[in-house]
Amino acid sequence: MRRQQLVSYMGLVLTVDTVQALKHLQDRAHEVGGWQVKITGPTPGTRDKDLLSLVPAGREVQMTFEREGSSYEESLYALWGCAVPLGFTPWMRYPVARDDLEVIDSMTFHFYGEWAMVLDRLLAEGRGHLAWPSLCCAAQVDVGVWQGDHPVERFVQAQLHRVGAGCGPVDGVVSARTLSVLATLGVTQPELDKAAVLLASRSTPTAPPQERLKGHVAMPGCPLTLHAFGGVKAVRTPQGATLTVDGPGRVVMDIGDTGQ
Repeated sequence: MRRQQLVSYMGLVLTVDTVQALKHLQDRAHEVGGWQVKITGPTPGTRDKDLLSLVPAGREVQMTFEREGSSYEESLYALWGCAVPLGFTPWMRYPVARDDLEVIDSMTFHFYGEWAMVLDRLLAEGRGHLAWPSLCCAAQVDVGVWQGDHPVERFVQAQLHRVGAGCGPVDGVVSARTLSVLATLGVTQPELDKAAVLLASRSTPTAPPQERLKGHVAMPGCPLTLHAFGGVKAVRTPQGATLTVDGPGRVVMDIGDTGQ
């Protein structure tokens, strides 16, 4: 069972929305600095059956920016500066431009697309240990490459998340929470195949375009460190921080004494 197909692009097998994002990145890279985007991986066959990977789901790309006379550091920072605002999530917390370190991770990006909401919901519920496995599973069952157990149950859970109905981790266990959500659709557990077809045909809700947004993180008396990328800016305040969102981006936040 699958909802969308994988397509071939520049030697990789990717989802359609990942390909579209890459094309936007190529246009943006040329526009801002005459950069050329070179796709370097992942190598076909690498982790293509890994249940905890986005490679089989067609949502992992390893790439570099190239321009004559530019250093590796310049190309890496330009890559992050263009890729993050377009929805690519870097594998590493920060860009690392050091010759003595393995640099492939700094060039590895994931395009979550519609499945970012799975990660966000589980992190918000304090179930971060289940977030990455659920994200990978949701993305894999969506394109029909899942090699684990309970594919129909997991497909239904993933599609519920996609259409805006949070049902917990994508673990194949039809819990009371999942059944409650399915009941609103008029579906019972024995009719999961029916639910899968029904949900696959539904479009993903889209939010209306918005102007600049501002918000606040209140952590009075608590050590707080923020690093913002892309279209998000963060400014420390006596009570926490103020966030300004002009577009897609990323915020890395450390709360409390991290020992760093």
